[in-house]
Amino acid sequence: MFEAWRGIANRGASVRPVAGYEYESLTVEISDGIALSGYRISGSVDVLSTRALLFLQGNAMRADQLRRELTYFVDRGFDVFIFDYRGYGKSGGRPLLRTISSDQSSVTSVIRGRSYDQVFLYAISIGGVLALGPHMQIGAFEAIAVDSSPAKLPWYAFCPSEYDPIANLPTEASNIMIISGGRDSVIHASDVEPLGRAIEAIGGEHRHEPNFGHPLMDGPNNTRTRFKIVADFFEATN
Repeated sequence: MFEAWRGIANRGASVRPVAGYEYESLTVEISDGIALSGYRISGSVDVLSTRALLFLQGNAMRADQLRRELTYFVDRGFDVFIFDYRGYGKSGGRPLLRTISSDQSSVTSVIRGRSYDQVFLYAISIGGVLALGPHMQIGAFEAIAVDSSPAKLPWYAFCPSEYDPIANLPTEASNIMIISGGRDSVIHASDVEPLGRAIEAIGGEHRHEPNFGHPLMDGPNNTRTRFKIVADFFEATN
């Protein structure tokens, strides 16, 4: 399901880094020999924040295309980590759901190994499928925000039901928020709603915003607003 989207992402232009921030190039070695490429975006390359944020992007995006937007979270006191999915950008391997999903557990372990006091997870679109995937270390995060991700993968993706986010929820979810947008024409709110209801039933939050489109596709004002919602939620879980 990633092959076509990988082609779109890899054709896109890189976005120049923003002055005043540090961009540490990172490589994560996966047990099967594949290397994932990414960045740590911070206010200083030498000083770690006490809080880290792992960002899982959509399936037509590369890490170097999102470096400008993600500085918002640096300004809120997070070191931000983002990696190209395997087969995307500078990451090796073939883009398959099973391996991309399991890769995120390895990435999580690397971030946790940097001795942050707190680690948070923000995932958009297909990134939410990975965030709530069967391989992810959900308990490794102080809080998780899943933005515009479907409760179930569509039938035409021919993916096993074990990868449906709604099939992988913890028993308690007071630290998980689901976001849906009323104007999202990519992942309709009706496809997100069952996941939101399920999260609410186990103590989490479903935030529906009628004016939101798909993340990073509905203008800078909505992007800033949704990022603020996420950062405020993370800070409220402290």
